[in-house]
Amino acid sequence: MTDETDLGRLDAAHHLHPFTDNRILKEAGGPLVIAAGKGCDLWDENGHQYFDALAGLWCVAVGYGRRELADVAHEQIERLAYYNTFFRTTTAPTARLAAKLAELTPDGLNHAIFTNSGSEANDTIARLTRHFWALEGRPEKRVIIGRDLGYHGSTLAAISMGGITSMMEQGGLPLPDFDRIEAPYKFLNAPGLPDKVYARKAARALQKRIDELGADTVAAFVAEPIQGAGGVIIPPDGYFSEIEKICRANDVLLVADEVICGFGRLGTWTGSEYFGIKPDMMALAKGLSSGYQPIAAVMVGDRVANVLLERGRDLSHGFTYSGHPVAAAVALANIEIIEREGLLARVRDDIGPYLAERLKTLEDHPIVGEARSCGFIGAVELVRQKKPRVAFHPPGIVAAVVRDQMQSAGVIVRSVGEALVFAPPLIATHAQIDRLVTVMRASLDEVVRKVNHTVQAELAADAMLQNGRSLEGRVALVTGASRGLGAAVAGRLARAGAKVVLAARSLTDLDAVANAIRETGGEAETVALDLSDPASIEALPGQVADMVDRLDILVANAAILGPIGPTAEQETEAWGETIAIDLNANFRLLRAFHDMLSASDAGRVILVSSGAARAELADWSAYAAAKAGLEALLRAYAAETANSPIRVNGVDPGALRTGMRASAFPEEDPETLPIPERACEVFVQLSTPMCKLTGAVVPVSID
Repeated sequence: MTDETDLGRLDAAHHLHPFTDNRILKEAGGPLVIAAGKGCDLWDENGHQYFDALAGLWCVAVGYGRRELADVAHEQIERLAYYNTFFRTTTAPTARLAAKLAELTPDGLNHAIFTNSGSEANDTIARLTRHFWALEGRPEKRVIIGRDLGYHGSTLAAISMGGITSMMEQGGLPLPDFDRIEAPYKFLNAPGLPDKVYARKAARALQKRIDELGADTVAAFVAEPIQGAGGVIIPPDGYFSEIEKICRANDVLLVADEVICGFGRLGTWTGSEYFGIKPDMMALAKGLSSGYQPIAAVMVGDRVANVLLERGRDLSHGFTYSGHPVAAAVALANIEIIEREGLLARVRDDIGPYLAERLKTLEDHPIVGEARSCGFIGAVELVRQKKPRVAFHPPGIVAAVVRDQMQSAGVIVRSVGEALVFAPPLIATHAQIDRLVTVMRASLDEVVRKVNHTVQAELAADAMLQNGRSLEGRVALVTGASRGLGAAVAGRLARAGAKVVLAARSLTDLDAVANAIRETGGEAETVALDLSDPASIEALPGQVADMVDRLDILVANAAILGPIGPTAEQETEAWGETIAIDLNANFRLLRAFHDMLSASDAGRVILVSSGAARAELADWSAYAAAKAGLEALLRAYAAETANSPIRVNGVDPGALRTGMRASAFPEEDPETLPIPERACEVFVQLSTPMCKLTGAVVPVSID
C-alpha cells in the first residue's frame, strides 16, 4: 500500500493531473503539495513560502485566507447547504447574484445561467448560440469562429471553440462547425507594423473568414479580451471596436470570454468594459468567487434572452450544481470585498501602472524580446536574439527553465511557449511586484549563461554525426586563411570533411596552410585575394568555380584594426580603409557568392564579428563602427534569406592569441590567451546542414 503520510507519492499513485505528463510526475516522486495560503503567499507541506504571482490559476483576486468568505460559506451551509434550480425553484444567494451580475456587466446582459466552470460556461454558450439561431428560423447559422491560441476550456465544445492545437490532438477534435482566425499577437505576427495598422489587419481577418464561409452560416465569434492561456496576448487599440463592427454588419453574435479578465483584472469589472464593447453573451468564472468556490456564469444579452423566453419553451440545459447556494453566497461576498476595498481603482491607478513600469525595466535584458501588461496581467517574452528576432528552438524550453528557477526562488509564474505570464492577486503590494521583477531578472541572468552553452551544445550534437565528418561532401571558402583564426578554421572544416578553398593575399602563406591540411588527409585549394580591391572580389567566384563545382560554406574572416582613438581625430583615409575591408569587402563577398550559396541545399554564411560591435570596444573607432555595420549586414541578409536554405550567422571569437590582438594590446601577455584553434568548433557547428540557427551572433565559449 502507498504510505499515506507521503502526500506527493499518494497523489502520484492515484491522481491524474490535468495538463501534466503524469508519467514524468510519478517518476519525479509526485507533485508539490501546497498546504496553506495567506494574502498573496503560499506555503508547501515543507514550510517553503512562495509569492503566488499567478493568483492560483488567474483567479484568487482578493488573496488567500479571507476569513469573511469562509464565514459566509459556513453560514450558508448551516442555513441551506444545497438545493437545485431546475424545477421552478431558486435560492436567495442565487437570485441576488444573478441580479448583481446584470448590474456589473455591460448594458443589455440582463440574464444569467449558472455553471460550475468556465469550460461549462463556454459549452453552454455554444449550445445556446445554435439554439438561438434555430429559433430565429436560421438553423444554418452554426459555425462558431474563435482564434488561434484561444482558450475557452476543456469540454469538447470549449476546446473546439479555442485554438490550442495540442488539446485538439486528443479526442478527435475539433467538432464540426468550429473555425478560427489569427490571434492579434503582434509580437509574433507583425512586430514591425504600427499598432493601428495591425489592429485593423488582425480584425479584418474575421471579415475575410466570414466572407469565405458565408455570413449565413456563421453563428458567433468568441474571443477573450486578453488571451491568458495563449500567452497574455493583448490586442492593439482599435482591434475590438473593429471586431464589433464586423459582427454587427454580418449579423454574427459577439461572445466575450471573460473568465480571466473579469472582476477587476483590467481595472474594470469586465474586459468588455475596458475595450468598450457590448457582447451578446459573456462567460464569467475564476475571479467571480476568487476561486473560493467553483462557480461560473453565462450572461445572456437581451436579444438572445428574449428569443429564448418567448419561443424557447423548456430550456433543456443545466447542471446539478447550477447556481449552488454556497458558491453564490461566496461569490456575492467576494464581489463586496472588491467593491469595498476599491480594487478596481487600485488596479487602474496604482498597482497596474506600477507593474507596467517595473516590467519595462526588463526590456534591456539580452533575451527579453518584450515585456507587456494590461491592468494587472502581464507577460515577458523570451528570444534567443532581439534583432533580427531569433526564437529559441524548440520553443517552450527556456521559459520553462526560468519558471522553475523562479519557483525555486519562491515566486510562482507560468510559462506559455517562450513567454513568462503572471497575474498576481489584486491586493499585491509594490514590494511584491519588485520581488517578482528581481527574481525574474536573476533567473534570466542565470539562463543567459546556460543558453550560450546550450546553443553550442545543440550544434555540437549535430557536428558529432558521421563520426565527426559532419561536413563530408561540402565545399567551404575561408577568407583571411593564411594565418591565425582563418587558418585554424580552414583546418578544422577540412577535418570535418569539407573541401576548403583558402583565400588571402599571400599565396606563399596559403600554400603552407594548404599543405598542412593535405598532410592530415584533407582537401585544400588556394586562391589569391585582395579584399581591399573590389575587382579581386568580383573575380573570385569565377576562380572558385574553376576549382570546385559548388560552394556550401562561406567563412568571411578578414579585418584590419585601423588606428585606435577618438573618432573626431581619425584621418579620412585611414577610416575609409578600415571600413572598406571590414565592412564593404564582406558585403561584396555576400553579393558575389549569393548565387552559388543559393544553389546549395544548405548554404551557410559565417561572418567573424567582435565585441566592438556591441560597444565593448567602442574606442576602437573605425574598427568598432565597421563591426557594428557587419552585424547589421548579417541581420539584413539573414532576414532576406530566411525562407531559403541559406543560414547566416556571426561568430564573436572573443580574446584570442592573434597578431591583431597583439597590435591592439601590446602590453598583454599572449601566453595568457587561448590559441585560435580553441575557437574553431563553433564554426563547424554553424556550418553543418543540420544547423537551423540564423541571424545570430554566437560567442565562443572556451572553458
